[in-house]
Amino acid sequence: MVHGAGDTPYRSDMKRVSLLRHAEAADATPGIQDLDRPLTPRGREDAKLMGAFLAKREPLPDIVLCSPSARTRETLDCARLPDLKETILNPAIYHASAEQILAAIKALPESSDHVLVVGHNPGFHDLAVNLAAPTTGDAGALKRVTKKFPKGALASFEFDIDAWRGAEFNVGRLTGFTRPKDLHRR
Repeated sequence: MVHGAGDTPYRSDMKRVSLLRHAEAADATPGIQDLDRPLTPRGREDAKLMGAFLAKREPLPDIVLCSPSARTRETLDCARLPDLKETILNPAIYHASAEQILAAIKALPESSDHVLVVGHNPGFHDLAVNLAAPTTGDAGALKRVTKKFPKGALASFEFDIDAWRGAEFNVGRLTGFTRPKDLHRR
């Protein structure tokens, strides 16, 4: 086992999924499409904090699946993650269901081991609750993520699989759940 800066040790022979919900965005405004809503100043600050937190964890994501919305792309940009090998803007993640997001994950190239998915609720909340095997992982994190998946929050999962097609509901181990307010307290 190898230890990272995260909540629990990780093994190098696993697949990892990190779900980053977009940070706080501007309210809907007449004349601006939902797809084009930008982050608020607080949202940009929260995304930077979350990016710094994620950059200290190991292993870093080697691929990103990102909704094409302005708020998800800006969240990713503000996070400033180093050494991202590939970013895929995937329209299927925009306001997607848990099943649709999982299908996008299962279609990833097998050469990637850690995906960062940047997207939206309610699909992210449903996905996080359904990915986690209820008897494994961080029980406190599971309780918090079950209650709410707030803007800018990050949920991290490990899967004892060697191919993305093996990612299923109730087989992931939730290894951490961090909200922007958790980082503001530090």
